[in-house]
Amino acid sequence: MTNRRALLTASAATWLGATTHIAKAQSSTRRVAFLGISPGHPNVEKFRLRLGELGWVEQRNLVVDMRFTKGDAASIAPLTAELLALRPDVFVASNDIMAIPAAASTVTVPIVFAVGIDPVGYGVVNSLSHPGRNVTGFVVGGPDLGMKMLSLLKEAVPGLKVIGVLVGVRDRYKVESLDDARRHLGLELVQFELTRPDDIDEAFQRFAKAGASGVMDFAAASTFDVRDRLAALALRYRLPMVVNPGHADAGGLLAYGPNFPALYPRTAELVDRVLRGAKPADIPVELPTTYDFVVNLRTARALGVTLPQSVLLRATRVIE
Repeated sequence: MTNRRALLTASAATWLGATTHIAKAQSSTRRVAFLGISPGHPNVEKFRLRLGELGWVEQRNLVVDMRFTKGDAASIAPLTAELLALRPDVFVASNDIMAIPAAASTVTVPIVFAVGIDPVGYGVVNSLSHPGRNVTGFVVGGPDLGMKMLSLLKEAVPGLKVIGVLVGVRDRYKVESLDDARRHLGLELVQFELTRPDDIDEAFQRFAKAGASGVMDFAAASTFDVRDRLAALALRYRLPMVVNPGHADAGGLLAYGPNFPALYPRTAELVDRVLRGAKPADIPVELPTTYDFVVNLRTARALGVTLPQSVLLRATRVIE
C-alpha cells in the first residue's frame, strides 16, 4: 500500500508539474520587435489591431517593441541591433530592405517583412515559393511596379521626355530594370538616391537642372514623413509626379501600387502563424491581392494638366 501511495503521489506530482508547465507556456508573454518607417504611419496601428483580434493582446500576452527609421537609411542597422538585443520571438520589418541587417544577424529569430520589393535579389529569401531561411513576407511587384508607374505617368502626360526618379538606398537596380520601359516610351530617366528625407530639395534641384518634365517617387520608405513637402516641391517645379498610394492625398498627380493598408493586417496574420509554431522557411512569400490607382484632379488643375479619359476611367479613386 505504501509503495502504491508513493507511486500515486509521484504520478500526481509529475502530472501537476507537466500541467503547470503547459499552462505557463500557454499564458507566457511573447515579444514582437517592429522596425517601421514612421510612428505616425496609419499602417502601424492596423498591424497592432489585427494582432489583438487574433488574440495577442498587449500588456496581457504580448509585448511589441517599436523603433522607427523616419526615412534615415543609416539608422536601420543600429535600430535592428537594438531590437534584436531584446530577444524577440518575431522580428517585423516594414520592408525587405529593412529586413537585410536582421537576416544577416540571426538565423534563429523569425523575420517577417510587410512590403517586399526584391527579397530574392536582396538575399533575404532563397525564392518566393520556398524562402528556405528564417524570413518571409509579402512582395509588391518589384521592377514591374515601376514599369507600370512610369507608363501611367507617360499616358497621363504624353509630352513627358525626361523623368526624375527618386530611389532609396539599395534601389539602384530599379532604374536599371526600367530600361525596357524607358526605351519603349521614349524617356530619359534621371536618378537620385535618397539617403535621408531632407535630400528631396537637392533632388528636385538636380531634376530641374537635367530638364525633367515629371517625377516618379520610387523611395516611399524614405519619403513618407516628408510627403507633403515632396508634393509641394513637385508643384513648385511644375512637375507631374506619380507616387505610392499611401502618399496620394499629399498631392501627387497619380498614385499607383498595392493596397498597402491591406498588407499590414495580413502581416499580423503571418506573425500570428509564426508565434503559433509555423516556420518562415515553409511560408511562401505572398503577392498582394488588390492594387490602387489614384488620380488627383486638384493637382491636375494646379499643374494645368488635362488627364485623358483612358486614365480617369481606370482610377480606383479620384481626388476632386
